[in-house]
Amino acid sequence: MLSEMYSSAVISTQIKNSNYHYYLIINEDQIVGFIGFELHYEGKTTKLHRIYLLPEAKGKNIGKEGMNFLKEEVASNADNRIILKVNKDNAAKNFYESQGYKVYEEGIFDIGNGFVMDDYLMEFTI
Repeated sequence: MLSEMYSSAVISTQIKNSNYHYYLIINEDQIVGFIGFELHYEGKTTKLHRIYLLPEAKGKNIGKEGMNFLKEEVASNADNRIILKVNKDNAAKNFYESQGYKVYEEGIFDIGNGFVMDDYLMEFTI
């Protein structure tokens, strides 16, 4: 599943979409993660597709800074809502809640190629 989601072909297609953005997260001149989101995913809604930090970068407010950057980008591009999916067993749900995100739906979602995800859909309103 991961090899399909992060293949060079998939990422190449994403970055050709002018609304899809990837940014490296840098702390003290070191790359410690990245964030990927799609502006205007649905109307005035941005979708956070991924935010990842190296384990040693967690707990240092770096993720919070990344989420604040996302909020600024969303607002400056005239969107007013951010959505994301997070697996029900993923501790990141607590992080998103601490940033003001709320669950608005939950379910088992088909993601293709025989894979399903048991996820929460979360949202934040700007």
